[in-house]
Formats: sequence, C-alpha cells, structure tokens
Amino acid sequence: MIPKITVHCIVKNEEKWIWYAIESIRNIAQEILIYDTGSTDKTVEIIKTFRDKKIKFEEKGSVDSKGLVSLRRQQLKRTKTEWFLILDGDEIWSESAKKELVQKLKTANSEDWGVVIRAWNFIGDVYHLHPESALYHWPYAPKDYIGWANLRIIKTSTPGLNITGNYPLEAYCDSEFTPIQNYGLKHLIFLNNRYYHTTYLVRSTNRKADKTVLNRLYKNKQELGTSVGKNFIYPQAFFKKAPSIVDNPWRKRSALELAASIVQTPIKETRRRIFNLYNPR
Repeated sequence: MIPKITVHCIVKNEEKWIWYAIESIRNIAQEILIYDTGSTDKTVEIIKTFRDKKIKFEEKGSVDSKGLVSLRRQQLKRTKTEWFLILDGDEIWSESAKKELVQKLKTANSEDWGVVIRAWNFIGDVYHLHPESALYHWPYAPKDYIGWANLRIIKTSTPGLNITGNYPLEAYCDSEFTPIQNYGLKHLIFLNNRYYHTTYLVRSTNRKADKTVLNRLYKNKQELGTSVGKNFIYPQAFFKKAPSIVDNPWRKRSALELAASIVQTPIKETRRRIFNLYNPR
C-alpha cells in the first residue's frame, strides 16, 4: 500500500517543465494542491490539460515573498495525509526515487520527520549536468551537508510544524522553530536516488514573463557542465505523450549558447571557488 502523500506545488511561469513535473509525481500522490501566482505564459493552460480529480488547482494572483509563504501555510492547513511533498514547477521525479521514497515511508518511525533527496541539475540542456562540486554551498541542504540536497517530504505530525521566513529562504520548522533540515540523521531520511532539476534551464518561452517571477534571477545559466553519459536514465515523464502545447524536453542548446558557455564556465567556476573559500560551511 502506498503511503498517503499530498503534493504542494506553487508556480508562476513554468510552462516549459510543469507538465513533466506534475506527471512525474501523479502516481504516488493522493492529492495534488497547485496554486498559480499570476502566470502570463501557458502554465495555467497546461495545468488544466490534466483530467485528474486528485489535482486541485487554484489561481491565486500575484503575491510578494511574504504572500507566497502564506500560500504554503494554506496548503499545509488543507493537508489531511500523513506526509506532504513539496514540488516546484522545475522538479521532475524519477521512477527509482519514487519507489525508494515509498519504501522508506512504509518503514518510517515516529521520529522520522522528513525526507531529503538530492538533485541532478541540468545545465545548458538535458544532455549536460552542472558539476556537484564538493566546495559548492547549497543553501537548502541540511546542516553540515555538502551537495545539492533538499528537504522535499515532511510529516504533517511533526511537533509544532510551522513555516518561518520569507521566500525563497523560508523553512519548515518544529515547535522550537528549528528548521527540520538542520536535524540531520536524527529526524531525517536520506534517499540514494535523485530527482531532476531544470532550474538552470529556460522555464518559460516568454522570456519577459520568465524574468518577472518573484525573486527568480534569470537562471538560464550558460555553462558547459558535464555530459550525462550514455547510461544516464531520464525521467519516464519525458517519454510520455504530452499535450501539443507542452514544449519538447529534448531540445539541444544552440551554437550561440554553447559559445557563451565556453567563455563563461571558467569565470563562474573561479567565482564559486573564491566564494566557498571565504564562506566555509
């Protein structure tokens, strides 16, 4: 039996990947709560192509950083399942990660408050990955953890569960206002498998819309990355028949983008190394 999970999703101008994100998680969710915060591209139209009663979609209009966290609290209040999963519009789950998650939740105990999963971060296109440097500081990772890891599944019965801070650095906390992600192995389960993250790729074909998203720096980073390799396993959602308005995930970066990557990669890598040298974790 699949543990009952509610998906929390808040989006704005995510037309490039939102269909794949939702499709990737549908089969393990009991309910999917999706709030749109004022998209001006095809995001809303794409979400409405789903004919699934478990999806509860609402258009909330534009919000500021504090308002977005207020929407997260609304979703938390509406959640009746034992667990909820935070899904951004640029996160696509793998079959292996979902299978591992279900098995871990089946055997979780009362002291397990959350589940942490790492990400494959695409760069340039879906054929290249951003290197996960040991020196790289990822602000959403658990305390003392180096790497691209995120607290993505949380138990609703966590003592005093609440949300503090404003987007994009809000945190789910316990009754002591300690971020759950800071507890490490004491209260967290760590998955071995990963999900796929398109945060560094274009997320809307409407570039003006893409730049207006709350606190989203234009993340279409131009870096070379490393090749995924011939044995890389892509999410099953990429191979499913999507509505015609959904963009093809297999597009390769252009010659101009490749040229920009060749120039920018050594500059950005040097900048990261300097930042990490003077900001030890």
